[in-house]
Amino acid sequence: MRRVGVPTLALTLALTLNLAGTAAAQTLAAPANPAAPANPAAPASALDNYASAAATTIIAEQACPGVQVRAGQLTTLRLAARVNAGQEAILEEKLRTRATQVRQQLAADGRETWCAQALAAFGPAGSVAKGILATGAPIR
Repeated sequence: MRRVGVPTLALTLALTLNLAGTAAAQTLAAPANPAAPANPAAPASALDNYASAAATTIIAEQACPGVQVRAGQLTTLRLAARVNAGQEAILEEKLRTRATQVRQQLAADGRETWCAQALAAFGPAGSVAKGILATGAPIR
């Protein structure tokens, strides 16, 4: 499988999650920058997709007022990606790399625009993975 850009990343993530039997993924329109691939020419993997989603949502919780990560939904995403113990070191590196890229995109887009895009991708009506980010009500 090849990645051309954000739409392919969104579709790959959604297909990975749907094939894993979760209801978290949505195959709707792709978000703009929050889930943009690090290297558009590289093939997408479930580990890459999880790292992108995790980095984006965790940084959104830190940067976007009133936004919280629903840990259970993020865990479901991780389980769907089938991250195993042998992949932990690889995942840590992917998370570090992706977090740096996400922070750079946040700085480039500005907080308001970036947060809107992150919520569109991972919020209650998320186009990449629905409900990982929540706004307003306390998260349990």
